[in-house]
Amino acid sequence: MFKAKAYIYRFMQALLRCKWRAGGGRRIIAFGWEFTIAPETVFPTHRGLRLPRGGAKSEIVRYCDFVQLHSAMAYVDSLGRAATVVEVGAHHGAYAILLGKTVQKMGGRVIAVEPNPLCFDVLEKNVRHNGLGDVVFCEHRAVLEKPGTVEISLDGSESRVLGAAISKAVAVEAITLEMLVRKYQIEAIDLLIVDVEGAELPVLRGLPWGELEIGKIFCELHPYAWAGFGYSGQDMRTFLQQHDLRCIDMYMTEYTSFSDSGYIGPAVLIRHGGEKGPPVPSETLLS
Repeated sequence: MFKAKAYIYRFMQALLRCKWRAGGGRRIIAFGWEFTIAPETVFPTHRGLRLPRGGAKSEIVRYCDFVQLHSAMAYVDSLGRAATVVEVGAHHGAYAILLGKTVQKMGGRVIAVEPNPLCFDVLEKNVRHNGLGDVVFCEHRAVLEKPGTVEISLDGSESRVLGAAISKAVAVEAITLEMLVRKYQIEAIDLLIVDVEGAELPVLRGLPWGELEIGKIFCELHPYAWAGFGYSGQDMRTFLQQHDLRCIDMYMTEYTSFSDSGYIGPAVLIRHGGEKGPPVPSETLLS
């Protein structure tokens, strides 16, 4: 079966090359430009993962999430020991079950936190379906700087903590990362993943910095939503400086300053000159 599919694929590619030659070359649209290239050209695109037709960041959510997931899997697998992963904003559990299978073989664990009750239900189902109940521990809570009760919008993957009540919202308990660390007796977080639609700084502020080892941090950044949580780009910059953290996005661009608008997407937070490797050479300032 596999060989048959390979032969069919090669045959279709040969037909396409004939078509392209007859038409004067292969035409593609990528990054907002139209190109004509020789039919034999090996171009950096694949079926199911094509280059964006718009600007470099026109497909930022899809592409950066794809890279982040690969990076998380490769990093945890490379540790070669029982790893502890904490995911804040686990949604339906795609990351949780993939990382769960990776850490399971070494006796590790994943703490998956999701405040949206509808998403949390799917998260628990996915954990059960894959036999990960003793590896992935699900928490139906929000994570913020201070404990309490907050309103959560019911917007699927874009559910967020609200400053004011709306019609499609539910009340949910909020805890801090420090409380989560105490509950699970965590001595080190090997990988922290944060995707909270703008509440990034309140989540990070609730971590007991200095009390436990923290490995890699993947944090999706939503500057356009920060004002709604009472902080600014300068506040984020100050926080990163205080904790000696560098912020590098999935386009390998380092942020040393932040505007309070736009969308950055998944980024990695690493220590300056720490054990994560040599410093990134670029000191790009974006705003």
